[in-house]
Amino acid sequence: MKCRLKKVWKRIKLYFTLPHFWVVGIILILSVAVFVLSLLCKDNNTFMSSVFANIFAGLITGLVISLISAIKTMSLYRTECIINWLNHLHEDILEFRKMHHKLISFKNEEEFKNADALYHYIYDTLCYGESINVTISQGRFKESLPFNPYEYFKKEFKYDAVSHSKENGELRERIMVLDVRNISNKELVKMFENMDRQLFTLNGEMLKHIITLEVKKKAINISVM
Repeated sequence: MKCRLKKVWKRIKLYFTLPHFWVVGIILILSVAVFVLSLLCKDNNTFMSSVFANIFAGLITGLVISLISAIKTMSLYRTECIINWLNHLHEDILEFRKMHHKLISFKNEEEFKNADALYHYIYDTLCYGESINVTISQGRFKESLPFNPYEYFKKEFKYDAVSHSKENGELRERIMVLDVRNISNKELVKMFENMDRQLFTLNGEMLKHIITLEVKKKAINISVM
């Protein structure tokens, strides 16, 4: 519970760095000050009390408008952050798929005639694929993000990066003792089958989700104007 409250507080502090919330805070302070002045002048100077009361009413209207604008800005900021984050991860998945494609067609690659070079490339491909899970799971500790990538992926894509990392750990153990001197394309395809399928499926779901978020972003921009 304490850890959750700490995360919520960090998220609130992040949003309060946005200028719209500073405007809300200033208007709120002015509203309180004017309201107090109106009460102080109520008995001694009814005219000034009335003036302050009118100013207070105007500030409250401004406060409501500013608060609505701040909430919209917060939603827009979060949506843009998610879109940018997903786009970067999409690029990482594309890079992995390029490596994977090159790996499973290694018979046509001159550089893989050397067994050590092939083994290192197999291991590098594994590490690059696993780095995607690490990026997702470690994203929850980044205070600069207005969302929790690990929980977000579990909710939106039914993708548990920690669980898949454990599966990749088992694959790593197999690769550590792998003899590549007589390995076939079919064996490599089978070896990376789960990782490639998971990331391919995830990438497709991400691209569809990005389109949805872009529509949401456009709707928020229109409503803010």
